[in-house]
Amino acid sequence: MSAVTIKSRSKSLKDVSIDLNSKPTLDSVLQEISKQNKNISKYRIRLTYLKESKQVPITSEKFFQEENTPSNEQIELFIKDLGPQISWRLVFAIEYLGPILVHTFFYKLSQNPDVIAKWHHDPDNYMPGLNQLAYYMILAHYLKREFETLFIHKFSLATMPLFNLFKNSFHYWVLNGMIVLGYFGYGFLFNDDILFKVYNTTYLNNIGLLIGLFVISEFWNFIVHLKLRRWGDKQKELGNANKRVPINEGLFTMFVAPNYTFEVWSWIWFTLVFKINLFALIFLVVSATQMYLWAQKKNRKYGTRRAFFIPYLF
Repeated sequence: MSAVTIKSRSKSLKDVSIDLNSKPTLDSVLQEISKQNKNISKYRIRLTYLKESKQVPITSEKFFQEENTPSNEQIELFIKDLGPQISWRLVFAIEYLGPILVHTFFYKLSQNPDVIAKWHHDPDNYMPGLNQLAYYMILAHYLKREFETLFIHKFSLATMPLFNLFKNSFHYWVLNGMIVLGYFGYGFLFNDDILFKVYNTTYLNNIGLLIGLFVISEFWNFIVHLKLRRWGDKQKELGNANKRVPINEGLFTMFVAPNYTFEVWSWIWFTLVFKINLFALIFLVVSATQMYLWAQKKNRKYGTRRAFFIPYLF
């Protein structure tokens, strides 16, 4: 390869000419493109090549060093401005901070006698013990998430479009935040007589058991995240950093994404503890549906047919 002209697909970027004789890394090419475009952040730049009339993103650091890379005469390179970016880690941290702040504020507010008298759905049926239990379960869940974000998770991409922050945060700040209405007596679909009859019939009448199952689900979710981090590090050492390779041992032989599985179970136990509150149920259904879609996407990517929720069945 020699010097090539990389054509811009965005008004904010200009065409650049780069010498590829030295077989540079992807990062050094992006830095040079940035330099020739007023030092725009390299994370905003998507570098692609044309293949069968389609733009194919270049993600491998060694793309320009690989033997099967098309020659200078055969390849057409393009750049596109992805717009303002934000780090994946920061997005996750902000997302998970939402429920911590929202639930803490409204839980404290729900303890105020004047607020209870004025805003509680049924002041005579105020349940401080249940509220406290629900609040601490959510707090524990999202503090664990924050810890994993800061110290466990490793992201394949450095940034995402800034707009995604607001879209992603809605799920946690608003949808999960709506569960706080339960602190004020809203969203309880069944009276205690009906609910406890169902719980007794299904042997779910032991609150300690439900909390224990919640803790076990959270624990295994954490263990799976640790396993995924170690597996990712191992694949990077083997040169598979840009190619997703499924884990073929332990829980992963049954579930395509056991971290999703235990996440769903955690929210099932929480919803049962919180008396099948409508807003907890909505959050459970939306979350489980999204994770199911992600799990099936992984199955297609890996070429597997592993379960999402129940081994060998669903």
